[in-house]
Amino acid sequence: MVEKQQIEIDLLDIFVSLNRGLNLSDVMFQLNNLYTPRGEKAEQAVLIEVLNSLTEKDYLKNFKVGSLDSWKITDEGEDYFYSL
Repeated sequence: MVEKQQIEIDLLDIFVSLNRGLNLSDVMFQLNNLYTPRGEKAEQAVLIEVLNSLTEKDYLKNFKVGSLDSWKITDEGEDYFYSL
């Protein structure tokens, strides 16, 4: 299982790289593309916890697209990512 801190960094990297909003299934797809070759998998419950944590810190913005929750990186999130 992948650690929360690694998921947080990888999520920020994905959002910075793609620079667009992603829903939960898109995020899971992107993360598992990173982890599957290493024989690891991101658990959905942990992913949701990390997404909510990043949203509370104002690193991600949560919004609805149709009936789906989606997230997009904020300027604060980009600054934090580049400071790592």
